Amino acid sequence: MSSELQDIVDDLAQRLDAPTVLEDHEERMVVYSSHSQPIDEVRRDSILRRATRHEVMTWFREQGILEAREPLRIPRQPGEGILGRLCVPVRHRGFLMGWLFLIDDDQRLTDTEVAVAHRAAGHAALLLYEEQLAARLASGALSHLLSPAEDLREEAAAQIADQGLLSGRGPVAIAVAQPLGLDERMARQRVSEALRDVARGVGSHRSLASGQALQLACTDHAVVLVRTGPGEGVAEQVADAVAAVLRCRVGDTREARVVAAVGDPQARLADAHLSYRQARLAAKVAGVVPSVGEVVHWRDLGVFRTLAMLPESAAESSLDPRVSILFAAGSAELVTTLEVYLDLGCDAKAASERLHLHRATLYYRLEKVARLTDANLRDGNDRLALHLGFKLARLAGLHPCPGWASGASDRSADVGTGPLIPRQMQVPETERAALGSSRAGRAQ
Repeated sequence: MSSELQDIVDDLAQRLDAPTVLEDHEERMVVYSSHSQPIDEVRRDSILRRATRHEVMTWFREQGILEAREPLRIPRQPGEGILGRLCVPVRHRGFLMGWLFLIDDDQRLTDTEVAVAHRAAGHAALLLYEEQLAARLASGALSHLLSPAEDLREEAAAQIADQGLLSGRGPVAIAVAQPLGLDERMARQRVSEALRDVARGVGSHRSLASGQALQLACTDHAVVLVRTGPGEGVAEQVADAVAAVLRCRVGDTREARVVAAVGDPQARLADAHLSYRQARLAAKVAGVVPSVGEVVHWRDLGVFRTLAMLPESAAESSLDPRVSILFAAGSAELVTTLEVYLDLGCDAKAASERLHLHRATLYYRLEKVARLTDANLRDGNDRLALHLGFKLARLAGLHPCPGWASGASDRSADVGTGPLIPRQMQVPETERAALGSSRAGRAQ
């Protein structure tokens, strides 16, 4: 579809000798012609960013482009870096699909040429409408395919096959991409924008461009179903491509980042929901444990696969009480030191370097942890219980240092101190008493 729109814009620009762009109803770039003539800052910015700045969008809408049903002239604004242009509304049966903008600063286009542009807009409107209908049909089918209801999944699989919504044969896998650190409204908007970009070929993997995938924009994440095969890595490449486009849409925001994940391939289309659940859980892990990477595969998550499937209520009750005692002590530096030490396989040299600590300071902190929790850090079972406790706490949102993960960067250990323990994780007095009795018994 995008290739046909590109042909319309290229042909129009060549016939009228006017640099041309097609934007959708939200002034996002769809396709653009080559630009051999001088262009203004607005055109250059919209091509590079694939979107119009808010203040420029507001100014254009003040010129009446939302209400226009016939071509209209947009006056030049030298102070704002805007050349004069012809705006041609792209409407299908009255519904606004977008606009064609042709730079025409000296207003040399004749009425006949404007009529040519108007007819081209009609062709573009039909294609955009068909693209919109196809996207809705595919998204609806994918939504039903991932439904908890088995009958809906089977019907959706039959619909996808019968209507040729997914080309090719072979196993399928689900990739998800999720922005973190955005409010719900912004996350949904950015996800929808990114999938539209992908559908129009922006940064797309070849599988997306060739129609071997279905897409769905959910509230806070993008879903892509793709044909895959053993050893091909197609789903991972698709996840990486979609995440890259989503990062561009999210922009350079310190509080936000994007993670992506892939579930295991499924032989039957109707079983794609299994891959989806795995991908969602894997994305959850990537979101709270940055050390696993920003594009992860369910099969590679090791023990996190087991931990991620625990319900939150079970996760809270499964925490080793010694982990809760350490959290309750309120020392971020002790928590951080022990987690890094365990993450690095109890390699004291590597932990000292990661934390920028003298080896003696590291040992001092570890001894302090052992005294506080009555844990034997030379015992494999104790180390395992503590290590799993840290990871489980992160996945359940109970970790007192949620913004820090040992594999994310070589941060200093100077993370401050203070009360860290959430109320729901405070250790019951009965457990404290039991641990105290255990300590006393060992001391005797």
